[in-house]
Amino acid sequence: MRIFFDKRSVRDLRVAIEDAKTEKDGASIRDDIVDMFSDEQVEEIERRLDTDDFLDFLDQVIEEWAEEETDNLLDILIERLGEIGIELAIETEEVEEEEEGIDDDLGDEGFEEEEEEEEEEEEEETY
Repeated sequence: MRIFFDKRSVRDLRVAIEDAKTEKDGASIRDDIVDMFSDEQVEEIERRLDTDDFLDFLDQVIEEWAEEETDNLLDILIERLGEIGIELAIETEEVEEEEEGIDDDLGDEGFEEEEEEEEEEEEEETY
């Protein structure tokens, strides 16, 4: 099973993690993490867990994290879900930049002329 968190969800979670670190409130971060998963995803995770308790699983992840760096919690969550056969994919800006770099390496010579022509046509249309 694969679960995907988009950039906005990850950003919201990072803010929640920082707030929880400031307030020393592990329960609120657990609730924020739970809210990121759909009911179906939680059911599948619980089905794969030995304890059948997603909240207990998250408590263990948060305890292992021990309020270190924000990204460390995400890394632990990814690792622990991976142990039960669930891939947690997180969209980051770094991944987007890498993908743009890959596209640049595909050999886009000659496309600059077409882009310039398109830009000129657009400029003509706006006047």
